[in-house]
Amino acid sequence: MVQPPWHCHGGGFVAYTSASMFLPLRTDRQTKRRPVVTEGLIIINLLVYLIGAAGHYFELFDIERFIEAGRFWEKQPHAWQLITYQFLHDPTGIFHLAGNMLFLWVFGCAVEDRMTRPGYLIFYLMAGVFAALAHTMVSDGKIIGASGSIAGLTGAFLALFPRSRIKILFFFFIIGVYSIPSLWFIGFRFAMDLLGQFGDWMGTSKNNIANMAHLGGYVYGFGVAFTLLATRVIKHDEFDVFYIFKQTRRRAAFREAQKQSRGAMWDKPHLDSKNPVPKAPRKAVVLSENEKKQAEKRLEITRLLDDHQLQLASEKYRDLLNEAPNTVFSESRQMDMANQLYKDGDHTNAAAAYELMLDSYPGSSKGGEVNLLLGLIYARQLNRPKRAKELIETAKQKLRDAAQISLADQLLSELST
Repeated sequence: MVQPPWHCHGGGFVAYTSASMFLPLRTDRQTKRRPVVTEGLIIINLLVYLIGAAGHYFELFDIERFIEAGRFWEKQPHAWQLITYQFLHDPTGIFHLAGNMLFLWVFGCAVEDRMTRPGYLIFYLMAGVFAALAHTMVSDGKIIGASGSIAGLTGAFLALFPRSRIKILFFFFIIGVYSIPSLWFIGFRFAMDLLGQFGDWMGTSKNNIANMAHLGGYVYGFGVAFTLLATRVIKHDEFDVFYIFKQTRRRAAFREAQKQSRGAMWDKPHLDSKNPVPKAPRKAVVLSENEKKQAEKRLEITRLLDDHQLQLASEKYRDLLNEAPNTVFSESRQMDMANQLYKDGDHTNAAAAYELMLDSYPGSSKGGEVNLLLGLIYARQLNRPKRAKELIETAKQKLRDAAQISLADQLLSELST
């Protein structure tokens, strides 16, 4: 087949993924709202492709001229083509489009959830612009495709969720689905593009992939997301890159404190006294076998949560609640497990987890949401209307989201009938 006279961002589904032998299926990040911008971008890409394919199939227009009108080329640059090229894909097959849309969905949903929707759209389009300009630094080839923009999303994802995991489809002699750290996956993709670009410079690369556009996208995405976190335009949470920095500093400070520590003053004999004060004996804490087992289970659940294995952690927590009904974790972990139990349809244990969160963290900023969710469970699933009404009325005083307030009103209306 004759090589097309343009570089494809991604070079097609097979070319983009065959070197790694794995495809991303989904991340472990649960979004709080529908990713309407990501859905819109996918629809526009599909429509543009279908228009081109239909026009070519029914001979309504010349597909080459259709691509030429929207592609970006350094030798004949038009500012608007920095945007239009992002929505054009290789018309000779569906794989280039399919691969890009898969990556857009997997990484775009989570990134959109952390940004405002207009901000996310601007970020996405500017990632494509930056990727195109990066490409012009090393090549004067024509470019089409969305993966420069999508590389920007993956770079941002790495800054926002470095501790997350990605489910991948692995295919190499055997086929299987595995969960790996997102840092490994994105780092590997970055390394492959870097090697590909070196191959271009050395003249050994034979593919049609705009590697430098991908690299520019990664740098842009990570840099912008990092800056937004640093300036607190995007609020920090326990999954972003700054949390890792904070944990590293804490560990370093703790190690330093251990080095410098020589015991507390009251544990030492007075050096200027002839009669040194004896150390007070420390009372050993003796745990029963049952308490030891519960402590081990708590530790296992904590490890699972740190590894973002939320469903398995919530299953273990369900078992622990049967043994120790008052077991509670940190605020964010407790909320995550309660939400997962509710999602799994285990309304009884979800209610118990939410009740524990309300009792343990009365000043939580999520109090309104927890009261509403707990009221919803009691009203519709567990048939405790009195408690439900009390919780929902409390929630209404704290809620600010219009949709949540509307749901509270609806539930109160149901309870009054």
